[in-house]
Amino acid sequence: MVETPCENNDYTKTLDIAVEEKLKELNIKKLIFENKEVNVNIDDTMQENQRKEIKYIDLFCGLGAFHTAFNRNNILQNEVKYTCVFASDIDEGVRNIYEENYGIKPAGDINKINIDTMPNFDILCAGFPCQPFSIAGSQKGFQDKRRGNLFTKLLQIIDKKQPETLMLENVKNLHTIHKGETFKIIKNELENRGYNFSYKVIDSRYFNSPQSRHRIYIICNKDKHYIFRGINRPIVPVSTIIDNTISEFFDFTPKYKLEKCSGKSMMKYKLVNVKTGKGGRQGERVYDITKCGPTICASSGGPGAKTGLYYFDGKIRTLSINETLKMFGFDDSYKYESLSNKKYMLFYLGNSIVVNVLQELIKDLQFIF
Repeated sequence: MVETPCENNDYTKTLDIAVEEKLKELNIKKLIFENKEVNVNIDDTMQENQRKEIKYIDLFCGLGAFHTAFNRNNILQNEVKYTCVFASDIDEGVRNIYEENYGIKPAGDINKINIDTMPNFDILCAGFPCQPFSIAGSQKGFQDKRRGNLFTKLLQIIDKKQPETLMLENVKNLHTIHKGETFKIIKNELENRGYNFSYKVIDSRYFNSPQSRHRIYIICNKDKHYIFRGINRPIVPVSTIIDNTISEFFDFTPKYKLEKCSGKSMMKYKLVNVKTGKGGRQGERVYDITKCGPTICASSGGPGAKTGLYYFDGKIRTLSINETLKMFGFDDSYKYESLSNKKYMLFYLGNSIVVNVLQELIKDLQFIF
């Protein structure tokens, strides 16, 4: 017996689906006709659902430079949506600030994290502790038992979760200490796990940042080599982030005198002790706001501790917290109300990554996914 079209179940199902889709189309057109604003909302929702979601984790997260940079790229890119699914930092103050700004409560000590309970992710981000490798620190590298071996923990996470991409940041001399042996270990360990290894030492002054901060960035992917674009933008002076309403200055006259510096460096003066005649150490340097500023340093002391001193028509002062946030690319909306001692923010910032640099590096991630 030959089936008629109405008796053919497959044909009936196909017809029902076609009718249903046509009704949906007509309803959408009706809404668009009645209210044009609905069309925008529908398009936005459809585009959002079509965007490819890429998940990342933010280890040793600090103040969240990675998170801020990914959020900005979410606004710029239509094809990709980056979502943070896990964060971690050993410092409780940092964890509270991170939650305050991003709505995620980071886990604590990375050594106590159960890797099996971590969500799956595509990108591992880590500005792993720089003190063992820093010029200003011990330069013990992996010999620093407390902090140097945190790289081993990163490897354990990588082995277990197998992310497609790694974004790592550290001090610029990571590739030169111990005659390059430390860096060789890092490179070999990652390449042995199937990653294409790319790195570059970058100065943030060429990325629209009013701070000169040299850091090494390592980006690895299992399928492709990441290509670092050559970026050399005009220098942005410190004057662009200065709050001219601040009226508190450092009275240096009881102990110091100003001695003018020669040359074209960012230093304008140095403080010289009137009794000893000595001066010009890191915390006694006075910088020119019409030029790029020096590296914000968590460990520096003296009158210009952390931010350095800046010259304002015969008066000098350090940068405020909000000014220093802008030196790193954070904006006015950044919150730190949870911090009881607000001045401790300068220490946290001294260990931060410059958002401007990360934002540019993330733009090119789409070419390796």
